[in-house]
Amino acid sequence: MTKSSCFYSLLFSFLFTTQQIIAIDLARLYGHEGHEVQKRSETCHPYEPFRCPSDGNCISIQYLCDGAPDCSDGYDEDMRLCTAAKRPPVEETASFLQSLLASHGPNYLEKLFGSKARDALAPLGGVEKVAIALSESQTIEDFGAALHLMRSDLEHLRSVFMAVENGDLGMLKSLGIKDSELGDVKFFLEKLVNTGFLD
Repeated sequence: MTKSSCFYSLLFSFLFTTQQIIAIDLARLYGHEGHEVQKRSETCHPYEPFRCPSDGNCISIQYLCDGAPDCSDGYDEDMRLCTAAKRPPVEETASFLQSLLASHGPNYLEKLFGSKARDALAPLGGVEKVAIALSESQTIEDFGAALHLMRSDLEHLRSVFMAVENGDLGMLKSLGIKDSELGDVKFFLEKLVNTGFLD
């Protein structure tokens, strides 16, 4: 196998795997079963790995979120899908939030999301609902609306994100984030900032 054919083989494998992760995450948002989407995606050609849930058409990754609907119901251009495609997978976000709660206790995320984040985010609908909202909300305003955050809590959260954007780690330390966790928390929040969460 030549170097270039090996490279393209790896690239298509990566794109196919990435598409499956996105499809499985987003299937939950639309009420589709994750295993059905994954099973159906396996029949698509590696050059066109994304299967439209409504009509079964297989399309190339390059046609996702390109401004022109390729699925009969426009699923490939849905704003939630396009936003989530740029964000970390829901499972990764949920796992990260869960690890913070496990390390610091069930009320730790109150420091980020406000008083409704008590009891392991139960008043906000739980860890998975918050992870999905972080994935699909185009902006912090959309996130606040999705979870019905109070304006004061939303402004506090905005100040945390702005501190991260400006490289102010002191703000994160003031929230009680340990030095050993600063890098991970900063990296996670930067992923959201870099995909337009503060716009």
